Amino acid sequence: MDLASSTIRQFLIEAQRRVSCHAAAFIAPSRDQFDFHCDAPDAKEIEEMLRGIGDTFMAQARLHASNDACSPLIRNKVRYENGGPLIGRFLVAPIPDASGDFSSIVILFRLMTSGGFNEEHLRQAAQLARQLAAMSSLPADPVTGLMARESMEKLVSWRLQSLGDGCESSVLYGDIDQLRLVNDLLGFEVGDRAIATVAHALAAGLANEDAVLSRISGDRFTVFLPDCTLQRAQNIAARLREAVQARPFAIGDESIPLSICFGAAVLGNGGRSFEHSLAGAEVACKAAKDRGRNRVEIYHVSDTSIIRRRDDFSIVGRLRSAFEEGRYQIMGQPIASLLTPDSVHRYEMLLRIIDEKGRLVLPAHFMSSATRYQLLPQIDRRVISDVLNHLRAAPTRPGVKPLHVSINLSGPTIADDTFLDWLQAQLDETGVGGDRLTFDLTETVAVGNMAQTQLLMSKLGARGCRFALDDFGTGLSSLTHLKDLPFSSLKIDGSFIRDIRHNERSQSLVRAVAQLASAMGMETIAEYVETPEICMRLIELQVEFGQGYAIGKPRPINGILAPAANLLHAS
Repeated sequence: MDLASSTIRQFLIEAQRRVSCHAAAFIAPSRDQFDFHCDAPDAKEIEEMLRGIGDTFMAQARLHASNDACSPLIRNKVRYENGGPLIGRFLVAPIPDASGDFSSIVILFRLMTSGGFNEEHLRQAAQLARQLAAMSSLPADPVTGLMARESMEKLVSWRLQSLGDGCESSVLYGDIDQLRLVNDLLGFEVGDRAIATVAHALAAGLANEDAVLSRISGDRFTVFLPDCTLQRAQNIAARLREAVQARPFAIGDESIPLSICFGAAVLGNGGRSFEHSLAGAEVACKAAKDRGRNRVEIYHVSDTSIIRRRDDFSIVGRLRSAFEEGRYQIMGQPIASLLTPDSVHRYEMLLRIIDEKGRLVLPAHFMSSATRYQLLPQIDRRVISDVLNHLRAAPTRPGVKPLHVSINLSGPTIADDTFLDWLQAQLDETGVGGDRLTFDLTETVAVGNMAQTQLLMSKLGARGCRFALDDFGTGLSSLTHLKDLPFSSLKIDGSFIRDIRHNERSQSLVRAVAQLASAMGMETIAEYVETPEICMRLIELQVEFGQGYAIGKPRPINGILAPAANLLHAS
């Protein structure tokens, strides 16, 4: 089912529907192409008859076109050359090409017992012929030969125009499983061959269906099924999944298994748009991958996994828009000494998104979605780049300590092989000294990427950067790795700080951490210091630094860097 055949098939179905005829055929003698559509029991006999008289109608259309610029013609009384009864009524529509000439025709056929074609039918046929010519001229996908997304959307819009409001159609969204692994191990050329193999399996599986198949991008396909219930769409998707799995894909002597996940969603012509339904099908497809791959899932608004995916899509879309439109803010929360009076010059950098109404959105509302959709490396780079540019532009004042900032690094960022080179290039470009930077890593991040973490700490440590072990106390093996990684600070997790006034176990643990850190030459920072009473208890336990609302609320980085920003420590 390549671009041409899919478009022509849809055209014949639509022409038969709009003009209300018994059968429709497309004939291009120069390409030896004949496409036919008829749902009646006598379809075989009608097809043979139209094949037999196609050349005659092509000649008549050319003669007619020489006088009337490729307009359709009506033949309501046609007999075979040797006489006999009338064989039917015909409307012949030439299909113009880019030059205005034509090399193909569409024949619409009615039985003699039906009414004859009239001028209104002729007008409709001319419009359909122009639409077919326009859609056929759109470029095809170069890898599969299928129609690209633009062509598919035009064809779907065209079909939906003639379907009644009560007609239920469906959309499938397919995503090849683990194609990235094929690309990584065998190269993109083999990956393209895998995509083409899947496309051929899908086209073969839809050969007898009223369907529009398209490759919309990468390893993803969509199928529009007009006048098709969701249950039937699910059955078609299951058959297509099996067809892909059964299609052989060999590289040399080795056979590589292929599989695909499908999501299905309903498309009511009077309600959900095609784009909305396609998004629902994509969400269901993602849920199928979450549940084990090589599956078919239906989009249900009550499915908790799908609800999460739908919410993720919405959040990630808004997050990307916020970055593109500059609707975000870097905030700094002060980290103050608890044991010695000093001006506040240390801040942890925090990201806040600004929604469409100008309200700040906390990370709790978007970080889990950003994690699932692998946006954390982009977020980390955006924060680092903005912070370094602010530090470069900040004025220096005699006798005032320069601002020192802490920046969180995520696991995917540490695991990114290009990150360290990028960060060093940023430091070189901005001229910001490493002694002004601390990078916060959780134990999970550090241990999960041990080799990359050690390399990062070695290279950046040589430039004066410091490192803090974040959320200390929540992991299971922090003590094991403290001697292997050169952390300068331990940040005690807030879960041990909130109830420190009344929970003796929390007090004992915080005291032990403070003593351990002191013995290893590291400082301690307590998170979530929310009240003066907690401050006083931490001072008694010899915790050196605090961070929380009792110390100071997050403030925009521009305000922190202002001339009057440094606040005297109030303890």
